[in-house]
Amino acid sequence: MARHWLGIDIGGTFTDFALFDTQTGELLGLKIPSTPHEFAEAVRAGLDRLADEHGVDLREIGAVVHGTTIAVNTLIQRTGARLGLLVTDGFRDVLELQRLRLPNPFDLDGSRPLPLIPRARVAEVSERLRADGSVDTPLDEGSVRDAVRRLAGQNVEGLVISLLHAYRNPAHERRARTIAEAAAPGVPVSISADVWPQAREYERTALAALDAYVQPKVRRYLEGFEQALAARGVPATPHVTKSNGGIMPVAAARAQTVATLLSGPASGVIGAAYVAGQAGLPNVITLDVGGTSADMAVVEDGRPRSSTSEHIGGVPVMMPVVGVTAIGAGGGSVAWVDEVGLPKVGPQSTGAHPGPACYGRGGKDATLTDAFLVSGFLDPERFLGGRMPLHRALAEEAIARFAGPLGMTPDEAAESVVRVAVSNMYAEFTKILSRAAVDPRHFALVAFGGAGPVVGALVAREVGIPTVFVPRSPGTLCALGAISADIVNDAVRTVHVRVDAAPLEAAALSEQYDALRAELADWLARHGAGSGAATFRPAADMRYVGQSYEIEVPVEPAWLVPGGEAAILSAFHRAHERAFGHADRQAPAEIVNLRVQLRAGRPRVPLAEVRASATAPAPRATRRIWLDGRPTQAQVFDRAALGPGARLAGPAIVEQPDTTVLVPAGHVGDVDRFGNLWLRREG
Repeated sequence: MARHWLGIDIGGTFTDFALFDTQTGELLGLKIPSTPHEFAEAVRAGLDRLADEHGVDLREIGAVVHGTTIAVNTLIQRTGARLGLLVTDGFRDVLELQRLRLPNPFDLDGSRPLPLIPRARVAEVSERLRADGSVDTPLDEGSVRDAVRRLAGQNVEGLVISLLHAYRNPAHERRARTIAEAAAPGVPVSISADVWPQAREYERTALAALDAYVQPKVRRYLEGFEQALAARGVPATPHVTKSNGGIMPVAAARAQTVATLLSGPASGVIGAAYVAGQAGLPNVITLDVGGTSADMAVVEDGRPRSSTSEHIGGVPVMMPVVGVTAIGAGGGSVAWVDEVGLPKVGPQSTGAHPGPACYGRGGKDATLTDAFLVSGFLDPERFLGGRMPLHRALAEEAIARFAGPLGMTPDEAAESVVRVAVSNMYAEFTKILSRAAVDPRHFALVAFGGAGPVVGALVAREVGIPTVFVPRSPGTLCALGAISADIVNDAVRTVHVRVDAAPLEAAALSEQYDALRAELADWLARHGAGSGAATFRPAADMRYVGQSYEIEVPVEPAWLVPGGEAAILSAFHRAHERAFGHADRQAPAEIVNLRVQLRAGRPRVPLAEVRASATAPAPRATRRIWLDGRPTQAQVFDRAALGPGARLAGPAIVEQPDTTVLVPAGHVGDVDRFGNLWLRREG
């Protein structure tokens, strides 16, 4: 019988494990240094520790879900496959032209990101479809063969086919794929209509290229992951978290590799939303600070906000993804001084190897973790529960080198590193809150990851968020999120239907929605073993006629009847007013895309309540820290000794094996029945 559920989060610095015992209700957390040369090696090491040190029978693990950053790291580092691209005659420059916008309107010297496939490996084929999917110019099969042979001669590792208006009619793409597979045996061929069939030529082509670009590395990793589980006798079918906040089996991930792009960050948001929701906080902003980056997202009514307009690594991703924004401000982010003498932090990171200077693995650069140690926030003897002692002298040497050009003392320099990192997070928070149109005073900040609880209260103080929520096991929350997610999948279809005075084409729209539901139901039948009943959420991407971009509007099936246009228009006007502050109720509108999201529930990990303590919490020690420009004495508490109802006042440090919580002066911390720590500013 399946006794255990296992969640794994594979990050750039640490690989986290969360193991739930269905018989005892115990939730075990574990952190292992990541192995970037072969990420599956850390998985094997973690499984060995679970078996050898904790007595877990690996044969009793019945569910395995993991989040990974393989795809996004491949994109950011530009280490993906060497690809060739086939496009409609006249569209060779689709990836070069992009959108002709400045990436940063304040930088007149800025340049657009380099495309994943250079122009030299883009070939044109003779064909053309009209916008309604009808044939204007038949596919010239000879031009496809010639193009494939030219590209194959450039040693490509894969071919992408993205033809004009294939989202309406994929026949030309599918026939071209058959020809390409015959002309270049052994070279993988993918088509844009299978990746994401939505209008917008550049975005659809870029997404298809991205899927093929990361596919070889993701597939190799998934194979290694499966082998690591099988070699140690784990019988469970492994799943992977998706960018949209759901999960899918590894078998499906091999065919939908682009859906794993934000797998790791999405796991954290799922976990934060679940734990905070159980504690009565449906509206939160998440802050996940790991070794490489700080990831932020907005959760409303218990559900993470999704986005179809994210840019990741310079590439637009128009598939629905959890709206996570990441900046290079993690524990391993390097502190440096720019050419005009200003301190900076990130985006470059020391990663797992060599890591921060205090790790003692040869790193020389000062990092945010080194600054935490010099500031007194971390206990060098108790890092990771004492499993990984830190070297304070090495951290002081690194901070001293950083402080030299600034003319600061080591204490001042360490605090400047922390302040710059917090400022970077604050700057990104203001953008996120503006885009989401939310008031931070009505939200709580969920701080997690290895370093999130250290800076959480400092960031909240700057942004104006009144409450910081630190989960019971913040360092392994991403792994918990992986086993707390539902099975989710999305489908889209471009329609271009006017919604104004003319009667709505209700029957046609209803038929399209039914087709999308059937497509998702078929996917669930193939990949949804063990899930509960499925729900289908229809929506429409709408805009005023003449607008360039649309917004997503939830649609009720009852509106898809003659005369239902009034309800659809009313919902669109309300959504537009919320997003942009105004609505033109006299202007005609149109539906551009139809969407359906499938969600099939899975069992949740029940959160155990902690036992009450008979005595008030007593500090384990007192430690000097440097905070807010001066030294002060902070009481140090063990997190395990804080029972429900416990209260502590800052300045204080709360230590646990997977993280450290900083409680600044002027803050109080309260523990709830689940062992979560709530930090609030006094007054």
